[in-house]
Amino acid sequence: MSAATNANYQPIARKKIELRRHASIRSQQRAIPQDCVDLIVHFGERSHDGRGGIRCLMTEKAIARLGRAVGHTQRLGSLAGCYAVISADDESVVITVGHYHG
Repeated sequence: MSAATNANYQPIARKKIELRRHASIRSQQRAIPQDCVDLIVHFGERSHDGRGGIRCLMTEKAIARLGRAVGHTQRLGSLAGCYAVISADDESVVITVGHYHG
């Protein structure tokens, strides 16, 4: 039996994610790398934040979906509870990122 690998993973064509200055600063302060922000935006569960943005949250369900797409790694666990808020007008613009404590 061969081990599962994600070495040949090819992402589907997506719009490039742009971090606003605030999101870039918060990403550094909260130790959430930009490549992880991209995964959060594309795989996170979405809900409106009530302020004109869309919150993408990495729930257990979202992490499982990501694991099926790229393969399960230790790094996936570190995404649990991470979120990104994107603009409702332009979903390629990230407003802020953080860790959900709720």
